[in-house]
Amino acid sequence: MEKFIQNLDLLAKGLWFPITLGTIALIYILFMPKRLTWREIYLIFGTIGYVALIIDMFFMLNYFDVFDLGRKPMQEGIGDLISYGVIPSCYAVIFLNHLKQEKKWIYVTLFTLLSSLSEWMLVQVGYMKLKGWHTWWSIPVFIIVYGFWLPWHLRLIRKES
Repeated sequence: MEKFIQNLDLLAKGLWFPITLGTIALIYILFMPKRLTWREIYLIFGTIGYVALIIDMFFMLNYFDVFDLGRKPMQEGIGDLISYGVIPSCYAVIFLNHLKQEKKWIYVTLFTLLSSLSEWMLVQVGYMKLKGWHTWWSIPVFIIVYGFWLPWHLRLIRKES
């Protein structure tokens, strides 16, 4: 049990930020007026969480090694899981829940800014240490995700219903 608790990396500098942000986002999802069904929320949350974990934790952290999270490089703690499994999923659910086609690019811009600010704050509080990566490099990725991939993902989910 002691090894398990150590592996959570609870003493990492800045851990409070992903925990706070993830908690606020989850609470928001619970109480927001819903345009999405719980089934859609479940599918969006799970898919985005899985994709974000695979891309960020395995490719960006392990293969490309462009940043570290927490105190222990190459070892994922609870903050890593929240940063790349919970927060992006929450942002995706909130984005798709509020998305109105006539204001799509306003929402894309707002959520790109929110995601960029969140990543920047992870660096500022000391939880994320950059090693050749620049946070602004994520902006085109966020634009593609919010502008194209998430709306397509929601259409796919609704088509299968």
